[in-house]
Amino acid sequence: MTAQRLLQTRFQGAFKLRPAYLLFAAFAISLCLFLSHWQWQRAQAAEARYQVYLQQQNQPPVLLSQDLPEFQRVKASGTFESLFLLDNQIHQGQVGWHVLGLLRSLQGPILVNLGWIAKTQAKPLLTEFTDINRITGRIKTPEPGLMLAESRADPAWPGVLQQIEIPLLSQHLNIKLLPFVIYADTAPAGLVAVDAAPENKYPMHAGYAVQWLLIGLACGIITVIASRRRET
Repeated sequence: MTAQRLLQTRFQGAFKLRPAYLLFAAFAISLCLFLSHWQWQRAQAAEARYQVYLQQQNQPPVLLSQDLPEFQRVKASGTFESLFLLDNQIHQGQVGWHVLGLLRSLQGPILVNLGWIAKTQAKPLLTEFTDINRITGRIKTPEPGLMLAESRADPAWPGVLQQIEIPLLSQHLNIKLLPFVIYADTAPAGLVAVDAAPENKYPMHAGYAVQWLLIGLACGIITVIASRRRET
């Protein structure tokens, strides 16, 4: 028997084909590779968004319009018509609200993040902001998250929001809101200015991508070990 045939015989004798193991392993490895690729795409998108923010850091404010890059500093004028409170916002370990004003500007109605206020303070009133007619700030696109129940099912909505859903608010108010929020550079008295800087989630998503890749590799190794013939 040649050396090649000897190795082939020993290899075939060392493993036993188990269809159930192979099907499970193929599914598990495919799923892990899919999730790894998905997380890597999210990492790339997060890094690209953060780079856009950095590029806009030193840009002067421009007149508000619909066709602007995210994080551009803008200036707008108009009057505030309504207030909304974005719930569960943390500042220095304290729970509060982001105060959102509906600004009726010449370029269209838009939400303005006027600043943060603690829940221990009295809720702000619209009359406290009616004398503000000029705003300078940075625009940012809201990122709605997963909701366990529809926003309109909350009896406090839309006065108190769990997240900013511009299409839903536009439908409720029967107006077409501009698709981003202005984060005011300077907060009115009694509020704390909110920074529009996005969190760079590239390291987190890249870490998840590597994690899923390693889990897929582990599934392959376990399948090989489980497929080995056991000595009788």
